Amino acid sequence: MNHPNLDLIDMKIAVIHNHPIHYKHLLFQSMKRDQGLDFDVLFMASQSSIRHEKISLSDDLYRSHICYDGPYEAAPGARRASWTWQKLDAIQPNFLLISGYYAVECWSAWLWGYLHRVPAVMWFESNEFDYPRYWFRELPKRMFLKGCQGAHVYGRSNKDYLVRLGLPAESILIKRAVADISKFDTQAHQKHYRKDDLTRLAYVGRLAPEKNLPVLLNAFATAFRAGATSLRLIVAGTGPDEAALKKLATGLGIGAQVEFRGYTPQNDLAAVYREADVHVLPSLREPWGLVALEAMLCRLPVIVSTQCGCAADLVSPETGWSFSPSSEKGLAAILGNLPSIPTARLRAMGDAAHDLAVLYSPENCASLVADSIRGAANAGRARHADFEYAR
Repeated sequence: MNHPNLDLIDMKIAVIHNHPIHYKHLLFQSMKRDQGLDFDVLFMASQSSIRHEKISLSDDLYRSHICYDGPYEAAPGARRASWTWQKLDAIQPNFLLISGYYAVECWSAWLWGYLHRVPAVMWFESNEFDYPRYWFRELPKRMFLKGCQGAHVYGRSNKDYLVRLGLPAESILIKRAVADISKFDTQAHQKHYRKDDLTRLAYVGRLAPEKNLPVLLNAFATAFRAGATSLRLIVAGTGPDEAALKKLATGLGIGAQVEFRGYTPQNDLAAVYREADVHVLPSLREPWGLVALEAMLCRLPVIVSTQCGCAADLVSPETGWSFSPSSEKGLAAILGNLPSIPTARLRAMGDAAHDLAVLYSPENCASLVADSIRGAANAGRARHADFEYAR
C-alpha cells in the first residue's frame, strides 16, 4: 500500500478497542471535534460484564462499529479476529491505533497492518509489576512491538516496561490518562474540609481481591485504636468481597466508622469525593488508577499504593502519599497522622492535586495523540520510501 506525503487531516485512522469506555469516549470525541481526525473505532463488544456504565455512541461524534452486541467477555475470539480483518479491509486505513497486545483482535489488526505496510501505534496500559513476568511470555510482546512504529502510554511506569520490552524510549509518548474535567473539576471555594471536625477518607472502586481492601481496613483500625478517633472511611463500590469486608469491619470494631455506600453511579461520584478530605487507593495492582485523578480534580490529596501505575506521575509530597500495599504498618502510619495535619495544609495539597489533574483533559490528550500520529506516520512513510528506493 502506498503512503503519499499527506497531511494529518488526510489520514484515515482505524482504532482497535475492546468496548466503549467513558474516558476513551471523551478522548475520541476530542480527537474528532478538536483535532479533526478522520477515524473509525472498531469496538469488539458493546459493553463489559465488569462495568456498569453504558455509553451512547453516535456517528455524528465519531464513526464506530461494534462486532458483538453484548459483554466483551462473551464475544468469541475467532469472531473478533475475523471481523477486525474484514472491517480493516473495508475501511482501508492508512494508520492503526491498537489497544494492547493481549487479545486476538489486536494481533489480527497487527498482522493486517504488517502485510499492508500500514503504520501502527499501540495504546499500552500495563506495568512490569502488575504480574510476575517470565521471559517466554514476554517474547510475543517483543515481537508485537517490533511491528509498531511507537506506543502511547498513561505514565512513566508504563513507559519503563515498554523500554524493558525493547521499544526505544523516543518512540513512546506519555499521552496521559483522560479525566472527565467537566464532571469532577471543583473550584476552590466549593471545597470544604473537615466537616464536623472529622477527617474523612474515600475509597471508590470495585470490592475485589486485587483492590487490597482488607489491608486498608486493618490499617484504619490500627490508626483508630492508636488515637486517630476522628477518622472516618467512605467505601463507594460493590463487588465479590462486599459481604466479607463488612464482616471484617465489624470484627475489627470499626463498623460505626466505616460507611459502605454500595454501587455509586458515575454521575454521583463527584459528591462522594467532595464529601471527603483524602482519597485512598490501596490496590495490589492497578494499570493506572483513574479514580485518583477524579479525586484530585475534586481537590483531594491522595494516598496511593506504589503498585498503581499513577503513583509515579501523580503522587508527590505536594499532592499526597504513597506506600507499599504489603505494608499494613506503613499505611496505618499515614492514616494515623492525617488528623494532625493542619486543615490549611490539606487545602494546599488539594489545590496542588487539582492543578496537576486538570492537565489530564481529553483535549490535552487528543492533541498529544494527533502530534504523535503525525510523527509516527511520517517515520513510517520515510521507511517505506527507503525500502522502495533500495529496490
